[in-house]
Amino acid sequence: MEISYRIVKETVCIDKIENPGTVVVVPEEVEGRPVTELGAYVLSGSRVEEVYLPSHLVKIGAYGFYGCEELRRLHAYGRLTDLGTGLFAGVQGVEHLEFTEFAGERSGFKELLSELRQTLRVTLWRMEADGKITQARLIFPEYYEESVENTPARILFIETHGCGHRYRYCFVNRQFQFRGYDELFPHVKVQESEELVTELALGRLLYPVELTPRFEAMYREYVKEHWNAAGRLLIEADSPQKGRRASLEPGRLPWLVTEILERAGDGEESGPAEEGKNQLTDRIEALIALAREAEDTEMVSWLMDYRHERKDEKQIGEVGRENAGGQAAEDGSKGRRRRRFEL
Repeated sequence: MEISYRIVKETVCIDKIENPGTVVVVPEEVEGRPVTELGAYVLSGSRVEEVYLPSHLVKIGAYGFYGCEELRRLHAYGRLTDLGTGLFAGVQGVEHLEFTEFAGERSGFKELLSELRQTLRVTLWRMEADGKITQARLIFPEYYEESVENTPARILFIETHGCGHRYRYCFVNRQFQFRGYDELFPHVKVQESEELVTELALGRLLYPVELTPRFEAMYREYVKEHWNAAGRLLIEADSPQKGRRASLEPGRLPWLVTEILERAGDGEESGPAEEGKNQLTDRIEALIALAREAEDTEMVSWLMDYRHERKDEKQIGEVGRENAGGQAAEDGSKGRRRRRFEL
């Protein structure tokens, strides 16, 4: 990779990146000065697939990623607030965004989201003033606009399709509002696929930044009802080849079993306890089949161990009930004999 740059006062503007590979890491500094700007057409027409932008970057010029048809992942920071015209023109494939915000600083998260209208999986990091770091995993659904002409009236108006535009307006004074994001869940449930909605709900439950009890219950209920889709997604995340989910990470299937299915199966949420336990057993068997199909040996092993432990607990409980019943019957018999003797 070769860069052409110029020094502007005490900062650097990179005008062009030549011969980039599939992964481009834009340097934080050049000649000891921070990189704060990328010029117009800086990576246009390249076959780059993933780009890491520097933390002090403030501006990207017009058509910076024009025609980068292979671009899939972007890593950026909140200081990026000045986006040039047509930054992502001809770019339809961006699927993942990792974005880091800094406490007390203006953030360009809203502007960047508005440029990316396709379904976008986002990892949002926040660096708090006290040094605390929070992480959220979010999904912003796709939306598109269509120009429709009312010929008799000679009026052209715009129709918006998809609920993604609603999600991209969850901001107040440039600050992302998790409450506003969660309030849109009823809309996404009826407009998007079960797989996408389940993934969104899992992301909020596994990374519950500013998640209130009300919305936690809402997401839990959805995942409980769509446990099969949730299991497929979590098993898929375990595979390096298939784990494309930015909102999910490997090894989280046990959470689904113990935190969602087990609670429902033990009757903690609703329904008769015995019926719930039988239902849990059936679902564990189904998840074992899914894990075997995906050749996820680690999760198959965990699920089989879990099934075995549940069977042991059930047998111990049955023996305990039998012993208790037998003791009660014996005590009752003794009591009856005593009464006959007293008479």
